Amino acid sequence: MARTILIGIAALSVVGLLVFFSDLLLLIFAGVLIAAVLDSGIKMFRRILPVPRVLALVMTIVLAIGVIGFALVVGGVTVLNQLDALSRALGEAWRVVADQLNDWGIPVLRTFNIEDIWERLPEPQTIFGGAGAVLGTGFGMISNILIVSLIGIFLAADPARYRDGLVIFAPISVRPRLREVLDQAGQTLQRWLVGQLALMLIVGVATTVLLLAVGVSFALSLGIIAGVLNFIPFMGPILAFVPIGLAMIGQDLSTAIIALAGYTFIQQMDANVLSPLVQDRVVHLPPALTVAFLLFMGVIFGPIGVALATPLLAALRVLSLELYVGDVLGDRAD
Repeated sequence: MARTILIGIAALSVVGLLVFFSDLLLLIFAGVLIAAVLDSGIKMFRRILPVPRVLALVMTIVLAIGVIGFALVVGGVTVLNQLDALSRALGEAWRVVADQLNDWGIPVLRTFNIEDIWERLPEPQTIFGGAGAVLGTGFGMISNILIVSLIGIFLAADPARYRDGLVIFAPISVRPRLREVLDQAGQTLQRWLVGQLALMLIVGVATTVLLLAVGVSFALSLGIIAGVLNFIPFMGPILAFVPIGLAMIGQDLSTAIIALAGYTFIQQMDANVLSPLVQDRVVHLPPALTVAFLLFMGVIFGPIGVALATPLLAALRVLSLELYVGDVLGDRAD
């Protein structure tokens, strides 16, 4: 009886610590995602050149900085100017829609910002205490990005060291199995992430080309928004449809129909052809579970929770199937 009580107290203590440091843990998980991307580059270079892992990491970082720098030099100013103009244009378009809806007796706000949605959701720091407030106000976005990037670089430099440092807290008898499952979860997460980045690029480029072809203003910015939001399964394409739809206000009817139908076709191809080919071989996440987890993470953690929900669910799925369903229940993990 006493042992059961102690186990229960220990479990509640662990849960409490996880809840209190939830925002910090999300940042660490974001660093794990960056490490997964860097590890893909490391493997690519080491397949071509017989170089040490650290040198391959440096080459990957230099390549990433070069690609980002080239993109900023070529189109960075254009994108920033387009995004600023697009923001004003979408605000004006929404006011037109809101006025029409109010005339029809449907009360809506005349001003619309994505921040309005998140302001109506619970703040993480009000739920979990002071950790969210510290991360939100003490560091700032730039500092958080720097911290996450450093975590990712250090993890990518020697992932086995950090994996073994985590495994050492488990009983000796289960360490080999835990090490195997962690490696499997890491590989699944890496393949899912690389595949999702490829799908984001495809959707972003296809949307940009479509909107340019029909002469829509802000095509590049709308394409970038569509590609970035495609990282969020199911909800991302719907969110991207909103600015594209608002941008059609003021366009002629044929242009609007072609643009919206074309974007719908791109998303259908992504959902029914490309995504199953790329992702279902890596990890199959049930749609209802994915949407529910997205909503849960959004309500609890806000935008960063939505952004990290799907890869976190993919990793948790592997761990739960292998360690609990397979090892504890003795059932087939697949």
